[in-house]
Parts: sequence; C-alpha cells; structure tokens
Amino acid sequence: MLPSHRRSWPESPAEPACTWMMMENNGKAIPPIRIELPAALRVLAENRATIEARGETVAQALDDVGQRHPLLLRRILTRGGQLRPHVNLFVNETDIRHCQGLDTALGQGDVLVVVPSVAGG
Repeated sequence: MLPSHRRSWPESPAEPACTWMMMENNGKAIPPIRIELPAALRVLAENRATIEARGETVAQALDDVGQRHPLLLRRILTRGGQLRPHVNLFVNETDIRHCQGLDTALGQGDVLVVVPSVAGG
C-alpha cells in the first residue's frame, strides 16, 4: 500500500513550499502528475508539450517517464541518476534543489516543469 501526499503550506516565507505530510492512500493508485517539457525536448516525447507520470517522488515520476521515453530521461538525468547540472526541475513553482532534490514528494495535481539552462553570448 503506497501513501499519498498532501501539501502543507510553509510556516514562514523562508521555508520552501515543498513540505509534505504523508497520508494513507487506502490502496488507491497514485494519481498522475503533469510534466511540462520545453520545446527542445518535446521531440523525445512524441512532440508532446506535456506528458503524465506516476510516482510519489520526482525520482519515481522520472523513472516512470524513462520507461516510455528513455531518450528524454537521458537528457534530464546523468548515467548515475543525478539531475544534470544545466537542467532545472520545478514542482509547481519551487526548484527541487530548494527542497529534497529528486526525493521531493509529489501529490495529486502537482506539475513538474523541466527547464534547461540557457547560456551563451
């Protein structure tokens, strides 16, 4: 039986908006979250701007994505399973690096946004 998550809002502005309370899911399936992709990565996901994934954490959701779109996953994570340095992931509007990284919990209705860094001159 997998737990679900419910957002608990920050106690103070300094606390990241990614604090979660575990709730029992009574054996129900984990609801999908939406993943928004930048234009440059859409070709790796059947030219879709958004895809769905299931998982209790960002890592689990990305693993789910990797089952269907392995080339997309390679652009987001290193071979060692870490977030690539020039890729940013946001759960709703909060950078996962300000939370628990790939272990950041996900809940129903969350949106994971993939934002590659842009550099150059």
